[in-house]
Amino acid sequence: MRVLSVVAVLIPTIATAGPERQVQALLNAWQVDAAAKAVEPLMQALPDLPAIQAVAARVKFHQQRYADAMDLMRRAKAATGREPAMYDLIRDTYTVTKDFVEYRDRRAIVRMAPGPDEVLAPYLLSGLNDAIDRLAPRFGLVVEAPLVIEVYPSTKAFSRVSTLDMKSIETSGTIALCKFDRLMIITPRVTMRGYDWLDTVSHELIHLLISRKSHNTVPVWLHEGLAKYHESGWRKPFGEPLSSYSAGLLARALNKNELITFAQMSPSMAYLPSQEATATAFAEVHTAIEYLLETYSDQAILGLLDGLKSSGGDLDQALIKVTGGNLQQFETNWREWLKTRRFETRDGVTKPAIAFGTNRAAVDDDDPERPDGEAGRYARLGDLLFRRGHRAAAAIEYERSLKRAGVGYSGLVHRLASCLIATKALQRAQEILSQSAKRSPDDPRTHVLLGRLALQSKRYQEAFDAYERANAINPFDPEVHEGMRIAATELKLDDLVARETKALERLRHEPSSAPTAKADKEQGFITVTSSPWADVLIDDEPLKRATPLTDYPVAVGTRRITLRNSALSLERSLDVKVLLGQTTTLTVDLKEDQ
Repeated sequence: MRVLSVVAVLIPTIATAGPERQVQALLNAWQVDAAAKAVEPLMQALPDLPAIQAVAARVKFHQQRYADAMDLMRRAKAATGREPAMYDLIRDTYTVTKDFVEYRDRRAIVRMAPGPDEVLAPYLLSGLNDAIDRLAPRFGLVVEAPLVIEVYPSTKAFSRVSTLDMKSIETSGTIALCKFDRLMIITPRVTMRGYDWLDTVSHELIHLLISRKSHNTVPVWLHEGLAKYHESGWRKPFGEPLSSYSAGLLARALNKNELITFAQMSPSMAYLPSQEATATAFAEVHTAIEYLLETYSDQAILGLLDGLKSSGGDLDQALIKVTGGNLQQFETNWREWLKTRRFETRDGVTKPAIAFGTNRAAVDDDDPERPDGEAGRYARLGDLLFRRGHRAAAAIEYERSLKRAGVGYSGLVHRLASCLIATKALQRAQEILSQSAKRSPDDPRTHVLLGRLALQSKRYQEAFDAYERANAINPFDPEVHEGMRIAATELKLDDLVARETKALERLRHEPSSAPTAKADKEQGFITVTSSPWADVLIDDEPLKRATPLTDYPVAVGTRRITLRNSALSLERSLDVKVLLGQTTTLTVDLKEDQ
């Protein structure tokens, strides 16, 4: 399922009274620059009129000048004793974002909370610029002023700034919006395995372009269809085929005569009853755009947008000009066409639902899902051997489990592939991972393991590409950036080496959750160096720190220290005794047994 998005559709009307209503109508039509020009003389002439202060605040809000907007809102409230429209939203947005840090270039401004989320900044700036280059001409626009994208640190923060309640976010899996003339996403850091966040930004950019081009007169189904069809167009040709998962959902709904109507998609796909229903709706509108382009031409898109703008949102009128029929005829014809469309489906293909929770690195993702019965016994034995570092023996047990259970358990498949790579059984690992990529193409663990496999085989460009794809889903996995850094070093791409080094520094400055002393009197220290570098785990808990590690506080007693370089499939575990107030020093050559 493509990550979900929502566009608020507010049909602009020409105000018949009150100059502030004309300004608001311009905001509703996503004409923020025009609204700013219109409100300026009003503020000069009537600076103390609460209605003018309130609409000026909403203009500042759409310009992402939240402190100025809040000042104006407070003045309007003080004068009337009542909170103007959008007061709470502006207050909450100001509160959530007031400490955000900012990265910018000529055409994009990225804002997020300081800390690990800053790892997203260079990829967002680069991706957004590429998307503007490809998509703005497609929708007949020139982007002059920089576009703003904000990254929110939690679902709660996203709910406060988006007007969506928490239940709708969690039920539908909504993690991004285009609203108030800006792009808005939840950080992948608060999802267990990330999500397709770079394509999501492209998806939301398309919504912004459509809203500006049409003066916000496009209905939800057409909005989402255009965005879905074009979302990966910033990195490949437009119209990426439906995934096997989406095709399967759509084929099943079509066969059961349970298609979601265009009307049911309004006012927002975020209110559909489940992530599966939302994925089905996205597959439907994707094919509606396929039908539109196949039956008419690329010019049909601009024709519809221009027709909607000129008619003030009359979709029947716009469709008649482009297709010769109204919405009912279009939907009927599309459904008939859909019955003739071939669907490429595969048995067992899955699309993991967006799961909010503690983000996991691929190597530390201990997926508990294992088969039952005899296959389960082999899998559990493999897990026991894996935890003890016996990769070759673990692979034998995992193979026995896989032979009986098939590839339906992704954790089992990934754990087996990891063991095969570590023991240099590269051809078999490639077979396993190819199966995993077909079944779960958006699982970042598959791409991480493909990158690891390519590094082992010295296919550095292939390794970089695999890790880059993983980064577009889960950028908080240190191995992803270490893999790209290793590959970029071999490819002599110095700028990318520097970028990935910076990303690793950011990730490894996160607070540790590993066992440390409860009080100074109960702690000792460890100093660890290794060749090559390695991530450090204490008692199997990752520190999110790497060697060299100097005088790190640890609870006294016998501690299991694990050094792991996943990209190179190197790992060593040692049991060390940490003494009260003393430093235990370890120097480890991870390659000495290779």
